[in-house]
Amino acid sequence: MRETRYRVGAGLNEDLDRRSGNSPQSGFREGSRGELHLTIALLSDFHNSGPATATAVTDSLRRNRPDIIAIAGDLLVGYRPRSDELMVSEQKNVLPLVRACAGIAPTYVSLGNHEWMVCDEDIALLKTAGATVLNNRFVATHSVVIGGLASAVVSDFEAFRQQAGGRYPYKTMHSRAKRLMPDTAWLDEFEQRKEYKILLSHHPEYWSARAPMIEKPMLEKRKFDLVLSGHAHGGQIRLFGRGLYAPNQGWLPEFTGGVHRGDYGCMVVSRGLSNTAPVPRLFNPTEIVYIEI
Repeated sequence: MRETRYRVGAGLNEDLDRRSGNSPQSGFREGSRGELHLTIALLSDFHNSGPATATAVTDSLRRNRPDIIAIAGDLLVGYRPRSDELMVSEQKNVLPLVRACAGIAPTYVSLGNHEWMVCDEDIALLKTAGATVLNNRFVATHSVVIGGLASAVVSDFEAFRQQAGGRYPYKTMHSRAKRLMPDTAWLDEFEQRKEYKILLSHHPEYWSARAPMIEKPMLEKRKFDLVLSGHAHGGQIRLFGRGLYAPNQGWLPEFTGGVHRGDYGCMVVSRGLSNTAPVPRLFNPTEIVYIEI
């Protein structure tokens, strides 16, 4: 697992050091909006990985001392619980990682496609572990405001649950996934905030209409300073510096990692912490991303 570093800010888009083991000088220093100094650790696509992955993550976090930990979706593996347990508690490696993260820095979690079935009780467990769960909402802290845009399949299943009843009523997740759009109504209020705006959005394809399965630009033309994403797993196999395939983007996808600039801010995409595909990751190490503002 590598540590990837970027520095972002107004008019600044610099890849500092993709593999360095040097710890950044962190510390949440705030003054005016333009004087904000902040280090964010971006985690995505943990997928209930084993203790070895969790240990590598927490060791890196303790060494680098971020001010904020942003978990941009897919902590879980999105299968129906095999017992009467809640999804979050049945997947035994999730809550220990969240507790460890929350013990290091304020931790914010948004919901990805693998969280499609989570219920209020699951979210309550994540909160009890110390995380702030951002399910289509935002919170203000110091000189920043942090929001979480849930995957479209999460909002779709929430609506289905209200009709069907029960904790995890039966539904096929991907029956209409390619045609679903996330709940963006709340983003108008978020966009009007004066603070530095950070949005956790698991799906990088929500960034731009250039993603072939998205009908219109979603985020790149909004006045957000920083969007944090994952989902693409780096394109699974990387050849000549480019990912081969990503869900909802197809072959030779554009948004699989790195920094992408929009009209007002930028998106940083993590290549993820694990692998859930039957195809192995090739030339594509897992990563933790550190972003300095």
